[in-house]
Amino acid sequence: MRRISILVSLIIVVLAGSLLFSRITPESGAQEATPAAGPIRATELAPGIAIELFAAVPSARAPGQTVYLARLTFQPGAEIIPHSHPGTSVIGVASGSFGWTLMEGSAQVIRGAAAGATGPAEMVTEPGTEVILEPGDAIVYEDDVVHAARGAGDEETVILVTQVLTTGEPRLIPADMVMSATPAP
Repeated sequence: MRRISILVSLIIVVLAGSLLFSRITPESGAQEATPAAGPIRATELAPGIAIELFAAVPSARAPGQTVYLARLTFQPGAEIIPHSHPGTSVIGVASGSFGWTLMEGSAQVIRGAAAGATGPAEMVTEPGTEVILEPGDAIVYEDDVVHAARGAGDEETVILVTQVLTTGEPRLIPADMVMSATPAP
């Protein structure tokens, strides 16, 4: 339980610190190519799933890591294929019902996290297990987790996602995609 609290606190501190640090010293947030400034746009991630990326900031505290902040909107019944992410993910449900299914690894669900709850955490360890998260609930997992997700209710579902991911790697890796430097024979 204490580990979950520390992990969530660390991610919040890293995100806030990275955003603040990049505003105070612009060179700390400099990248090879700076994208043009503009409004936040929704991009279709999969049919019925829109993603809005609010921030992608290199971490000054975790070299080689980028902190992401995004909002995803799932239409009722919309789902995304089994996949993983190259780092730590924290998801909070803002509205609707969010279905999250474990394929490999383990995750921690914190009910009422938005109200400050830090536990007890529900451990999700059995492959094929689906948890339904409601507004205020959160789920935390690492890069060894393969999962699927869906809009589980009759109304639109909105989730907020903070991730600390390995810089330069795809943010979403389909489960059937082999990431290897050596081509398969």
